[in-house]
Amino acid sequence: MKIVITISLMFLLSLTSKAQDIIIKDINNEITTTFQNSKSESFQIQNFSNQDKSIKIKSNINKMQGGATLLICYDDNCQESSSSLIINIPANSISDEISIILNGGLSNYKETAYFEFIDMEVDTGIKKEIELKVSNEQIQELFFSKQDIQVKSFFPNPAVKSAIMEYSINPYEQDAKITLQNVLGSIVDTYKLNPDENKLTISTENLTPGVYFYTLTIDDEGLATRKLIVKK
Repeated sequence: MKIVITISLMFLLSLTSKAQDIIIKDINNEITTTFQNSKSESFQIQNFSNQDKSIKIKSNINKMQGGATLLICYDDNCQESSSSLIINIPANSISDEISIILNGGLSNYKETAYFEFIDMEVDTGIKKEIELKVSNEQIQELFFSKQDIQVKSFFPNPAVKSAIMEYSINPYEQDAKITLQNVLGSIVDTYKLNPDENKLTISTENLTPGVYFYTLTIDDEGLATRKLIVKK
């Protein structure tokens, strides 16, 4: 009897160990977008074992309200959330980026999605929860983040009268600024980010409607650039 129990326990421990041969790297636990817009979150799967792995990804989401859809994409292959996606990962390696894309519909939507990452060799794996949200509220996306610096994108975008940027900067960062340029590359204006404050508001009423680009510079090093659209 003890032998049977010991063998069974060893078998269960073996399955558990194999399930831990993979980890899900950098997966976000929330995806939020607005009506008729899309938001993509990317992550990777790392295979720690000495064997090639086939990982099946599937979710519990079948039909979404208001025309919203959820896709899982890898290597130019996208599957709806109701279908499974199989990814082959060589031994001791990490996959290319995998994307989960939430396409917003025409109404508010909120649901918890349960994603399973199943090691097909042992038919067991890892579960992750991701909150899905679709609303008509404008969202300030993260523009740049590193250590003690966090800067959000201008909002609203497109801008009509003004655009707002929220930020948090370490007081020891002496020269942080936003440079606004037109499509020809000419500098329209430069705005210093005061470490003692957390919000920058720029007026766009006197700007010619069109596309502009803003760049975050710290100590004369350009760190990130994004697009700002101005409308009347």
